[in-house]
Amino acid sequence: MDITETLKAKLHEYDANIIGVSISPRSIIFEKKIDLLCFHCSHYNYKFTCPPKIPKLDYKYIITNEYKNAMLVYTRMSVNETTFNEVRTTSTNAIHKALLYLESVLYANNIPTAISLIGGSCKLCKSGCPSDRCNNPYQARIPMEGVGINVIKTAKQYGIDITFPVVDSLLRCGLLLW
Repeated sequence: MDITETLKAKLHEYDANIIGVSISPRSIIFEKKIDLLCFHCSHYNYKFTCPPKIPKLDYKYIITNEYKNAMLVYTRMSVNETTFNEVRTTSTNAIHKALLYLESVLYANNIPTAISLIGGSCKLCKSGCPSDRCNNPYQARIPMEGVGINVIKTAKQYGIDITFPVVDSLLRCGLLLW
């Protein structure tokens, strides 16, 4: 079994509600307007995994040239007005933890440079980020949007529809690179 099939099998064992779709890193769509949207987010300059606190790197070059494999990892959860905030956090953390698990699978298979990007801002700390440092530097991950990825357009290429406004289900998506 090749590593991609191993990852999909391990992901299904980990959580059958989370799906992995193999994609080409070169198909990931980067747009500057996504950077601008980050500027207007309440987490901008607050969370250590959000701009402008993330490293100043050429993410587009790194992702599309230095990584040869990628997987969109996503889940869809039912939501309504009452459960929206809870589902936002639950879905983010479910994808985040699944991605960390998949990173560990790759590491165990002698692929130590794998990294993941989460969907939406990091929500590992229940009480938010402290002002001086990240509480979970080894587990925290940068959001896909934080590096300029247009998640909606990238996912759509692979038959994954993310629509707004959220009405009855929320789709949360992350990215695994190796």
